[in-house]
Amino acid sequence: MSNPCIYHNNREVFIMFDVDNINEIKSAIFELTNCRSVPDIQVKQGEGLTVTLRDGKAEIEACDLTAVARGYFLLARAVSQGESRWSVRQKRHFENCGAYLDMSRGGVMTTDAVKRYIRQLAALGMNMLMLYTEDTYEVPEFPYFGYLRGRYSRDELREMDAYARRFGVELVPGIQTLAHLGNFLQWAPSDHLKDTQYCLMIDDPETYELIDRMLAALASCCTSRSIHIGMDEAHGVGLARYFERHGLVDRFEMLNRHLTKVVALCNKHGFKPIMWSDMFFRLGSKTGEYYDKDVNIPQSVIDSLPDVSFAYWDYYHTDEDMYEFMLTEHERMKRPIVFAGGIWTWSGFLPQVELTYATMLPALRVCARHNISTALATLWGDDGQETNHFLASNQLPIFSEFCWRGPDCDPDEMIKEIEDMGAFLTGLTAETYRAFGAFYEGAKDRRTGKGLIYCDPLYPLISEKSNLNERIQAYTWARETLAKQPDRDEVRYADLLFEIAAAKARLIQDIRSAYDLSDKSQLIDIADRRIPILIGLYHALVNVHRAQWESAFKRNGWEVMVHRYGSVIARLDDVAHTLRRFTSGELPRIAELDETPLPPARKLGMQFYNVYVTPQF
Repeated sequence: MSNPCIYHNNREVFIMFDVDNINEIKSAIFELTNCRSVPDIQVKQGEGLTVTLRDGKAEIEACDLTAVARGYFLLARAVSQGESRWSVRQKRHFENCGAYLDMSRGGVMTTDAVKRYIRQLAALGMNMLMLYTEDTYEVPEFPYFGYLRGRYSRDELREMDAYARRFGVELVPGIQTLAHLGNFLQWAPSDHLKDTQYCLMIDDPETYELIDRMLAALASCCTSRSIHIGMDEAHGVGLARYFERHGLVDRFEMLNRHLTKVVALCNKHGFKPIMWSDMFFRLGSKTGEYYDKDVNIPQSVIDSLPDVSFAYWDYYHTDEDMYEFMLTEHERMKRPIVFAGGIWTWSGFLPQVELTYATMLPALRVCARHNISTALATLWGDDGQETNHFLASNQLPIFSEFCWRGPDCDPDEMIKEIEDMGAFLTGLTAETYRAFGAFYEGAKDRRTGKGLIYCDPLYPLISEKSNLNERIQAYTWARETLAKQPDRDEVRYADLLFEIAAAKARLIQDIRSAYDLSDKSQLIDIADRRIPILIGLYHALVNVHRAQWESAFKRNGWEVMVHRYGSVIARLDDVAHTLRRFTSGELPRIAELDETPLPPARKLGMQFYNVYVTPQF
């Protein structure tokens, strides 16, 4: 870089780092943290990160731009706490630490929102951002690639890439080169590229022409030489149309052959590929499971692997033993390892806070002990991107603090530091985020809150293990907690969710109770008063959610949420009409309420919108 400098208020002395660069970082971090009282600050290049504050003067010694940004952030926090003599010395325990944001499940973030997210990452000293784009980027030769999905233009990608570099953040494209391409393969012009509904046809020359064009498009607008090529969850690959053409083949060999071709194309375009590791583990498991301790990946397969980094993804385990086992198995493959943990944003409407802590604290302790080079926080948007990525920003410090503080910190001290960093980053208290987490049942993947927002009032298909009275109490506590920060849009959104979920739970209980007791007066009250009030709350939620969506995402994908809210509102109106017909004698019985309720008996792992709405699938 040119124009290296030291800062003393508005006076620059050129020593190290670029003047404009440092000035932009400083302004961004102080604006993000609302820091007003700024001491004299000297910035210079050095090892790791050291920040000192003495009697109105401060010094930041940093190894790179994200370390500088973290230095400003830590300094702003110290000043806000009234510190006048303070210091900290830290170093990276992961060479790369960042986030992997889902841009493929309905919500594609605007360029301005991505820039805002880059500033948050830099403030924490996180130096990598991957964007998960299955088909949401422009490939000119394939006009149906990302059609109507909010795909990024090449100019948008270039703009975000350049902005990230100014903060020392590497913007890495994350794509798919085998599975998870159903949104592209649904179109008739893509049909010849299809093996299964979601997987490309391995060994077909046109498949590799597509992948070549995908890589060329990204190489023209991304300066990072890393690329994530996906290849996860390719269930049934080689067993559909491929099987019709070629018969049964060795699937290890088939997958390796495909990988070798994709890696060669990556090399052609100057990329160093990263791939998800699960398909090799699944093929080595008798049950097809990723986390199978009896897995057997033949040494011959390992020896024949091309030059690719393996990304181990795990969002589920709460014990260190499984992470130890899986990382040890990955080390057998003698390839660079990326760990992808999860900040749980894919459970519906709000982040699943307790489960994130329960899984990621042990995971990152083990990663730090294993000297993993790269640790990423994935924020998926499965089932329509119901949860805005920014609603979980307070949990990013789970990753940043293990990166900068290492595995040996006292667990209680680490949790307090994570919560304090998250609160200073977002302006929302740790207690507010714990209230967000009350949408779920502790550290369990049980999505009762989401189920209550969507489910049918007459036959609610929510978890049979959920106690509605306990849920109502939890939602009441959450609303009382959220009332302490009422002026934030995120809080208004969350409060409406809790109000609706509690009202819907009471409605479900009271409709059946009143019907069983033939209490027509209560049924009339439900139809004429309570359901219209609930419909009004849904309309309010639509407005608040729309504003939140448009603050972060392109309009594409919002229509999915509108369809869902609209169907819930229409069904509530229909239920009110049905209750009126029953109480007037027009309907002798209500068929839905005459059936004896059974447990929903659906797999907890399939907790998407459709399973809550109707059994008619």
